[in-house]
Amino acid sequence: MPVPTTLSVPHTLEEVRGVVLRRFLAVDLMVAALVVVSLTVHAVTPESLLHRTAYLVPILFAAVAACLGARTAPHGERLVPTLVAAGVSLAAAGDVVWQVLDAAGVSPAVPVDHPPRLAGFLALSAAMWVVIGRSGPGRRVEATFMIDAATIVVVSVLVLWSVSFGRTVDEDAPSYVRAVWLAYPVADALLLALVVRVLLSSRARSAIDAAFGVGVLLWLASDVLYLVDPHGVGKETMDAAWMVAPVLLARAAWSWRPVLGAQADTRSSNGWLVGLAIAVVPLFVPPTVEVVADLRGRAESPVMFGLSSAVLVALAFIRTARLMIAEQHARAELERARDEALAASRAKSAFVATMSHEIRTPLTTVLATAEMLDDVDLDEDQQDLQRRMRRSGGLLHTLVEDILDFSRIEAGHLELSTVPFDLPAVAGELAHSYCARAAEVGLAFEALVDPGLPRLVRGDPGRLQQIAGNLLDNALKFTDEGCLTLEVRRAPGDAAVEARDDSEVAVQVVVRDTGIGIPPDRLAAVFGAFEQVDGSSTRRHGGTGLGLAICGQLAALMGGTITVTSEPGRGSEFVATVRLQVVRDDASGTLAGTAGPVASGR
Repeated sequence: MPVPTTLSVPHTLEEVRGVVLRRFLAVDLMVAALVVVSLTVHAVTPESLLHRTAYLVPILFAAVAACLGARTAPHGERLVPTLVAAGVSLAAAGDVVWQVLDAAGVSPAVPVDHPPRLAGFLALSAAMWVVIGRSGPGRRVEATFMIDAATIVVVSVLVLWSVSFGRTVDEDAPSYVRAVWLAYPVADALLLALVVRVLLSSRARSAIDAAFGVGVLLWLASDVLYLVDPHGVGKETMDAAWMVAPVLLARAAWSWRPVLGAQADTRSSNGWLVGLAIAVVPLFVPPTVEVVADLRGRAESPVMFGLSSAVLVALAFIRTARLMIAEQHARAELERARDEALAASRAKSAFVATMSHEIRTPLTTVLATAEMLDDVDLDEDQQDLQRRMRRSGGLLHTLVEDILDFSRIEAGHLELSTVPFDLPAVAGELAHSYCARAAEVGLAFEALVDPGLPRLVRGDPGRLQQIAGNLLDNALKFTDEGCLTLEVRRAPGDAAVEARDDSEVAVQVVVRDTGIGIPPDRLAAVFGAFEQVDGSSTRRHGGTGLGLAICGQLAALMGGTITVTSEPGRGSEFVATVRLQVVRDDASGTLAGTAGPVASGR
């Protein structure tokens, strides 16, 4: 009875990929062995049928393999593999014709083996053009690609033409032969330009096997060697390159990967350097070629020098013009985006301001109703509910006011009043209010007013109290024990104030606490909108992160700044500086505030 066998079938994508890679590796090893054997036989045997057969075996194998690869490609992605197969096959046909004619000792007046070779170059160039086009936006060739390719073509033609100049012009040959030899530098340059441009494109490069680029470079290098010295010591090297190159090119017909999407080409982080090199370096090629020709004692070619220089300068001009136009468009887009963002921000701020105003109206009614309940006889539970309602309503009212102020400042609709007020008196009122609040939570409180401050000033007392109040609220919130200090003083270094209407004084509102402090890495962020010092701390203490942001913006509107110094665990010191106009007292001059503490307690 036969024993049943179990077939191992891959199920996952990784298993399938592993099987495919192993099979490709096995095929590559067999092809490499074939190429090595052919190279060895070709190198060790003299001119004979075996020598020529060893030369043609890898070339014909590459042509057949490329055709099979193109045939097995997906139906919608056969164009590039077909062009590659056509290029390899045409070049192989030219090699076969040349080997047959050479073996027969026939030297026709018309070189019939060269047209298939040149046609092969054109087919490979067309394949590269398709790859570049599919990697561009809308699956079309970008103007940048065309300019880069044209620049490389001009440089390549100039260099290769200078190398083959003696063979194409100096030899007394028929015009057809000279035209064919003259076409090789152009065909080589075109293929080289397109391959280099493909390699500079990350998307296009991902679709072509690396072996393709190596094969093209080998092919072009052997052509250049042949143009320089067709029968010299490099003949064996040229033959080896011509045998290996088609095999590498044929591999691309099997490993072709379609270019997905139609996004613009993306270069690496140093892609700007590559683009700069393509734009600038070619300008030095024409004079360099002329200098080399002069050093080698060869005839100068002013026509070629002038023509190539003019073309390269024209390409550089076109590239620069496109960059300037693109920069103008980018700036216009940025300006349009900025204007749209500002308009959206103003619309948002206006909406928030409107909603905050609409919310504040019924909220004021709720708070007033809660206050009226103080005159009503309530039991203990009802009184507790009434106190909670008033406290929560007060917090909500403060939040709405902060949002309203912040939205007004963002929208540029906040206007400061300019009225005369008694600066020490305003500071005293604020101190007495927070002295009682600090005592409720068991904190010491001290308030100081600089006796050198003028008594009467002109400005917005409400906004000044708002700045100091927000700073004191934060100090109360984040201080569990210790003391708070409010100090109103003249800014250090402020010039002496003369008693006249247009004089100003820089006033500093300083709030110190012994609270939890602020980490050094968060000091710069505390004045940002909706910023909190620490997640866990803000959850415990509450807050929206608008208070300090409003303080900073109000201080800026009043011509000053706000700063903070802090140490975790040892408290913080906030210093808000504002500029106020001094009001002259005609009767007794400018009066100072009360010296020393104006309020203290626990």
